Amino acid sequence: MADFKSGPRAHLDEWVAPDIADELGFLRAGKILEWMDVVGVLAATRHCRRPVVTASVDAMELRHPIKIGERVTMTAEVAYTSPRSIGVCVAMTHGLPTAGTARESVAGYMTFVALDDAGKPGPVPQLHPETLEEITRFDEGRLRREFRDKLASGQLRGPPGGGGSADNTLLIREFLKLLPAFRLPWERAEKPRQRHLSYVHKIEPIRSSRLNFHGTLYGGTLMRWIETSANLSARAWLRGEPVRLAGLHGLNFIRPVTRHVFVHIRSVVAHATPESMTVLVNVHAENPLSDGQEETLRAFLTYAPAREGFRVSPLQCEGEEERALFEEVEHRLALHRSLASVA
Repeated sequence: MADFKSGPRAHLDEWVAPDIADELGFLRAGKILEWMDVVGVLAATRHCRRPVVTASVDAMELRHPIKIGERVTMTAEVAYTSPRSIGVCVAMTHGLPTAGTARESVAGYMTFVALDDAGKPGPVPQLHPETLEEITRFDEGRLRREFRDKLASGQLRGPPGGGGSADNTLLIREFLKLLPAFRLPWERAEKPRQRHLSYVHKIEPIRSSRLNFHGTLYGGTLMRWIETSANLSARAWLRGEPVRLAGLHGLNFIRPVTRHVFVHIRSVVAHATPESMTVLVNVHAENPLSDGQEETLRAFLTYAPAREGFRVSPLQCEGEEERALFEEVEHRLALHRSLASVA
């Protein structure tokens, strides 16, 4: 299996039409996630010459709202490899044809897994970066992988209260070298709100027309659905005020969704600051002919008020689970700030 010095690229060009815009005339964020899955899969497949599946979206930052009539160009490039996974950087620019220079609007990072002939995770060609830019992207991919491993093993989540919070802070600061202080919601005068006020539960049936080449639900469709649900939770938290997606700080595909099941998409605000709120989305698949539901996806999406100067209400955490989620989001946001300061 041949190795590569630089990663393959894929790109698409689209126009923002009214049917993919919201009531404010801006491109819906769910459509951006859907496009990311298209170019990301294509770049990863070109790299390993095998079918791939989306394992996670580790980050996505939406820097500027995109209006109807603007042209968008999205590029995906393989930036990191481990023995069985491919890390892909995704960037998008936008602008009017008469504006001249396009503006950078999206920066994202996705992870894919290659499949062998038996449909199991298989080896991938290794990337050997040479230029400073390639080495920087490769190191960022390694850091994100280490962060995911530590988060999955529980090393970044201590028991709420007592000395656990201090121990957690020391651990994450050591891992990320230096993290800026985070402003806590209870430092403000506004009355905290309970998270159940933002709860949304949507159900989607999985039909054959929604399946991909592997016979499972197309990842881009599922990401569009979760953004719709998360957007509704964020708007509910702001009592109906319009919101814009500011970033995605972790999306993990746990297992594929097959045909003839019902998908439950549940979203709720898990973290809030004066300027933004982060929504947790859980997706479960249910076969109504058998008992129980299987978790298929977990994601964190951060929103900001669309109206400038609008303040976000603080979140009242009740119980260990809600406090642990709040701390997990802080770790994810801290990772994003740390990587952004290095870039």
